Amino acid sequence: MMSRLLALVVLIALVPLAAAAQFAVGTADVTFIDPDRDDRPVPCDLYYPAVADGSGQPPADPPAAGFAAVSFGHGYQMSAGVYGWVAERLARIGCVVAVARTGGELFPDHEEFGLDLAFAARAARDAGSDEASPLFGRMGERTLVMGHSMGGGASFLAMASDPQLTAVASFAAAETDPSAIAACGAIDRPALLFAGTNDCVTPPADHQIPMFEALAGGWRTLATLAGASHCQFNEYSFLCALGEFCSADISRGEQHDLVWLLLEPWVRAVVLDEADQFAVFQERLSTTAGVAFEQAGTPTMTPLLAAGRPRLEVHPNPANPRTTVVYELPEPTRVRLRILDLRGRVVRELVTGAAPAGTHAVTWDGRDAAGRGMSSGVYLARLTTTRTTTVARLTLVR
Repeated sequence: MMSRLLALVVLIALVPLAAAAQFAVGTADVTFIDPDRDDRPVPCDLYYPAVADGSGQPPADPPAAGFAAVSFGHGYQMSAGVYGWVAERLARIGCVVAVARTGGELFPDHEEFGLDLAFAARAARDAGSDEASPLFGRMGERTLVMGHSMGGGASFLAMASDPQLTAVASFAAAETDPSAIAACGAIDRPALLFAGTNDCVTPPADHQIPMFEALAGGWRTLATLAGASHCQFNEYSFLCALGEFCSADISRGEQHDLVWLLLEPWVRAVVLDEADQFAVFQERLSTTAGVAFEQAGTPTMTPLLAAGRPRLEVHPNPANPRTTVVYELPEPTRVRLRILDLRGRVVRELVTGAAPAGTHAVTWDGRDAAGRGMSSGVYLARLTTTRTTTVARLTLVR
């Protein structure tokens, strides 16, 4: 065992990180309100890329693709706070992470918890289109639903409920009522499942393996970590430890680092649009000591149009001063395409009216509605259809 752990430490030290951590981490206490479920409140611990570490810090400026939205579901009778270790790491690489605090009842409704996770992911993503949100103009289109134990099972219920969600990842996912295993039969998007050989709470043979085998399609991976236990996927929780009857062969810190060694490049590839990270993930998966895995499907990006949302891009970006705004519609709809400043004020309306499905392009010459040249800075292209709002950032240079 000591030789295997030493090999893991050496591997983590020698294999280059997918990319250096870019962002400080801000935290906030937020409550999303779901209007489709009688204004159900979904309180969350929020972790996001910020200009400095700490509570309430302003969000950082995002990369060109925007920040990804992540929701995370806790285990049975466990607090949201014991997942800060993974939420903080995800925020540092460019994710806005909402760790839901619902589902804490003695007899939680798993279906409602899954719907909470789906809604929290959408709400975090759609904050990028809300002029009143500090995240306005900062969010991309991709979403990830995650969870541990009960929350892991609920993450599959969430994915089955909403085909617009991009991907799912789980830690020692537990079977739920309704069945997460059955829900996997409706999921054909990227999935990463973690399991532990020393998990006597949700043994892989009864939980994660049937889920993996039931997934309908998409690029899917089951990574089983030698010596990992159920409760070491989280930070220490007395209630979790109380219900666990077997021990881990690796430390909690080693288990977290091993998870992150695989999770980071997978997230970067699937939800942060970093295509080169597919190869990093595959190399680490196949060469890391203590990891056994099964895979199916092809590692490709999930097309956003297949999820029913428009695609919006700006080329060239930065603009000097002319640029072309390209938008692709999955269905005929009414559209309004506007250029806004970072305060949400309309600079120029480029398109309004009905549009067919397909690809469309319009040029912005860097001027406002009165024909005045706008000053250098960051602006937003905002596309509104009858069903969605999509925002892309652009930089004007003169």
